[in-house]
Amino acid sequence: MRPKAKVRVTSDRHPRERLQEAGTLLFYEKGFHATSVRDITEACGLTAGSLYNHFASKEDVLYSIIMDAHAALDRRLGSVPPDAPPAERLRGLVEGFVLHHTRLSREAMVGDEWRALDEEHREEVRQNRLRVRALFEDTLRTGAKSGDFSLPPLTVGDPVRMAAMAILDMGFRVAGWFHPDGSVPDTEFARFYANLIVRSVAGD
Repeated sequence: MRPKAKVRVTSDRHPRERLQEAGTLLFYEKGFHATSVRDITEACGLTAGSLYNHFASKEDVLYSIIMDAHAALDRRLGSVPPDAPPAERLRGLVEGFVLHHTRLSREAMVGDEWRALDEEHREEVRQNRLRVRALFEDTLRTGAKSGDFSLPPLTVGDPVRMAAMAILDMGFRVAGWFHPDGSVPDTEFARFYANLIVRSVAGD
């Protein structure tokens, strides 16, 4: 269980930004369901009803946090050249994915609460996640066809999809344990992860 802390957001930024920041911190510390609208507004020094001037509901705060994080991830992954050789592209995708989860670790962990969203928003988030997976699958499949990558065979199922899911799971989980104040800079850490994964799938 994460240590509980008194969340206070003091800023001269727009109230919507302050509310979303407070929501991120509180959902991370307490969980979405255990956090009330009053918790969020009190953390900003606002009245309980002020949240509804900027968000439709507490669920809308969660949705905004998740979608903003997805947009940041899309921008980072989109900067990897699509026509790069498979190994170079995979290295760039993994490095970007890991770096995103070290720098936006709270948002990433809060994003894991996406199932608390309503059906329409859940489907939107699910489609975003599938698009990210498709980037990795397409790169792995291209590399496997060209001989750049060699994946373990499966008697049942698609080894490319399995490899993509394993890579994404490894990259996501760094949000829960990587410490940015540690001895290894996040850029070097992301590079290490990327090289580790590329070497693990490189063909003979």
